[in-house]
Amino acid sequence: MATEPVRLGACPNCESDIPSGYLLIEYETENGRAQFAECPDCREVVHPRL
Repeated sequence: MATEPVRLGACPNCESDIPSGYLLIEYETENGRAQFAECPDCREVVHPRL
């Protein structure tokens, strides 16, 4: 039984879905958790949008 990869969010530049395997770093801020990930389509390092 195959499962779909967990989605981190969408790229703010090209709107592509960013799967969890592209997560580079996750950290805590005063406003909660933040992430940097590489977009698989445009190859930019971004904060995924939920």
